[in-house]
Amino acid sequence: MSRILFDYARPVVESDPARNDVACFVGLARAMGTALPAAMQDWLETHGWTDGPAARSIAPPFTDLPLPIESYAAFTALFDPGGSPDSYGTDYLATAVRSFFAQGGRRCYVIRMGNPLTPQDDVSQAGSTTDDGISQSESTGKPGKLAKLLRGLLPGDYYGLDNRRTWHGVGHLGGLPDVSFLALPDLPVLCASAPSAAAGIEVVPPSGSARFVECSQVSPAAPATPLYLLPAPRLTADDYYARTALPYTWGFCVQAVLSFLQENNIRDIQFVAALPMPLEVDAASAAESSSNAALDQDIHDVIDNLMPENISPGATDAPDNPGMSTAFLQLAYPWLKTSGSGVLNESLEPPDGALVGILARNALTRGAFMDAVKIVPAEIFDLSPALPAQEAAIPVTLTWGDNSWKPLIVRISLFGFTPGGLRLLSDVTTYPGEAYRQACVHRLVSVISRAAQQLGERMVFQQNGPLLWERIETSLTTLMTQLWQANALDGATAPDAFTVRCDASTMTQNDLDNGRLIAEVTFTAAATIELIRVTLAIETSGASAQGIAAMAGAS
Repeated sequence: MSRILFDYARPVVESDPARNDVACFVGLARAMGTALPAAMQDWLETHGWTDGPAARSIAPPFTDLPLPIESYAAFTALFDPGGSPDSYGTDYLATAVRSFFAQGGRRCYVIRMGNPLTPQDDVSQAGSTTDDGISQSESTGKPGKLAKLLRGLLPGDYYGLDNRRTWHGVGHLGGLPDVSFLALPDLPVLCASAPSAAAGIEVVPPSGSARFVECSQVSPAAPATPLYLLPAPRLTADDYYARTALPYTWGFCVQAVLSFLQENNIRDIQFVAALPMPLEVDAASAAESSSNAALDQDIHDVIDNLMPENISPGATDAPDNPGMSTAFLQLAYPWLKTSGSGVLNESLEPPDGALVGILARNALTRGAFMDAVKIVPAEIFDLSPALPAQEAAIPVTLTWGDNSWKPLIVRISLFGFTPGGLRLLSDVTTYPGEAYRQACVHRLVSVISRAAQQLGERMVFQQNGPLLWERIETSLTTLMTQLWQANALDGATAPDAFTVRCDASTMTQNDLDNGRLIAEVTFTAAATIELIRVTLAIETSGASAQGIAAMAGAS
């Protein structure tokens, strides 16, 4: 034996599609220039990402390629973690992935769509055109590079799950069946248009006259950790939601992702987004120009405009109302200071990466259907902006549908300080009601959905008749019984907690003629006081979460 070689690259473990802890991060990162480990190349080849209709280049910088990452070390072996000479305090994807693993996440996919922004990107590209020749000042109001990056992150109208060649950015979810959480950490900085002053940071110019100082021989000092003086992104009212027909606002981008998930029936994925901080304008600046007054808004104004309570969840209305009141969206706020956020402007990190990590650890240790507020966060030591105490107080009674003032803890997933330290105070969606406001209810439906998908794939070629109906009903009853035993359902006995029906009464003759099998599951989640009815449709191609339609009714 002449030598011993050590290979530190762990093999990529095959993921169970029924998992409820896997995340997908789509964003901007700088590639280190190193080649992919052999194990990762094998995984990409096995899953059809290197040839065929979903073929992607596996050479650096790994653009538009879903990479399975199972540790932060695996990420930093391929991408810059931030804080390097090439960094400008905008490595939001890198810090989100770091927080995901720091909070207890075990597996994620990273889809790089370009390099992080630099201070020149929002000015030097102004007036340029897109690939289709449309002037950005006419179409999006954003510089060419920013618009191009946003278009890369988001699924466009021409994306579809039936055409793998159109899978770009978020569209890759069509080929990642084990993903449960989606995050776009760079979305706030890409949608911010107005500069602002970094809180607590003031550059003091040197004073006094210049004088000659004799050089001395000193030992070279260690390079100092860079301090990023630029502000964290803050959004104006028009950055949140377009008052005109401008696309690529933050609300437009979020709604584009939600529409993609719903239109393609990817109903078992939770979109977790960081709610951007609003731009604050002091009274003196507002008095200088009347237009500046529109820049200053309260975070409740943002929520009232983006998540109205008097519309159907998921519906789209005028550009002012992108229909973000839905159980598929979870907004996190405020922004965080963590052990790794020092590489970012103002040392502020968007909270979506940390929240996804907490949700993943909750799914692994307690069950996806449990509320995640009992998970103790790691490596988070401060928040910004500071919130008054009333924002964390849950009202005794809640009235929905009237757009009345409600504390932030009710509408978004809120981080805050408690006597026991910094905690996640609420684990909620943007749904304007009690049926799906608790995010664990949506995750419970996703658990049932994924189980139904596997059940349908095993039985898709069996004859549609009473024997198959009985098998489906038995399998679903077993699943629901296990969930009831795990305290996911509310009821003194299993029959009190749920019912399962799959017989001639759940299907029409048209369903039978078209090879469609329909099962109806009704249950009371432990986190809600209402009855939830889920209709599982098993098509000729198999049962899946995409075929689920859920309704809430009074119990």
